Amino acid sequence: PTNKWMGGSVFLSRCVPTCMAKPTSSLRQRVAAFCGRLIKVVMAAIVLPAATGLLLAVLEQLERIPLGALTARDWMERGFLTYVGFHLLLYRPVPLFRASHRLFSMLAVWLFGGQVAAVGEAGGKGRGGKAEGGTAAQAAQGSTLVAFSPYVIPLYAVLLCACGWLLTRWWDHAYVDGPAAFLLGAAIALHWIMTADDLQQQRKRWHMETYLLAIGLVFVLTLLVASACLPWALPDFSFVQALSDGLASAQAILTAIIQHLFF
Repeated sequence: PTNKWMGGSVFLSRCVPTCMAKPTSSLRQRVAAFCGRLIKVVMAAIVLPAATGLLLAVLEQLERIPLGALTARDWMERGFLTYVGFHLLLYRPVPLFRASHRLFSMLAVWLFGGQVAAVGEAGGKGRGGKAEGGTAAQAAQGSTLVAFSPYVIPLYAVLLCACGWLLTRWWDHAYVDGPAAFLLGAAIALHWIMTADDLQQQRKRWHMETYLLAIGLVFVLTLLVASACLPWALPDFSFVQALSDGLASAQAILTAIIQHLFF
């Protein structure tokens, strides 16, 4: 009986801490998940006004650039709306969008040399510490950095800005700037709409704040990259001024929201 009692006490002494640890671990996981979601909510609340302010500043800059009878904003808005109508009524150019992703992924892997992937993924299972090159390249293409980069880099818009700069070496700006602005508007519309379609497919697996944060980050980073390249095609556009005005507008929007909610 004594041995049975001692065995039972040893069993209880081992089980009780384990049973008590499970609620503690579960509570920690819930707290960590709540904090993670709260951080995403705060970031989304900051990113969305920033996106709005930056967009207004860029449009204001484009409004100041005359291109014949129209302004650069008019040309770009017409290109944007033309693509939207084409996308809704005629054809969704998914292969064109996928081609830009594949091209940019190849460029990213080439630029980073396969080093963007984790060591465990890139190392492979070779003997004697030899890494497998094919495995490293596949891991680099599947890494988060390379997978997310095509969404925030409007590749076609960047290429159009470069083409506009090259064309102005031989032709006058009066013949190049208007069509370039029109095509840039269409390229931005293609990138945003196709990216939104792709992210919408992930909506069921994400919380609302994660989805809004992803949309906001893609919008802001895309607008920053496109605005930084825009002076190549439109030399009168000032990226520094647009960025300064965008930050001021975002600050004003955030201040107005805070005052409306808490004061």
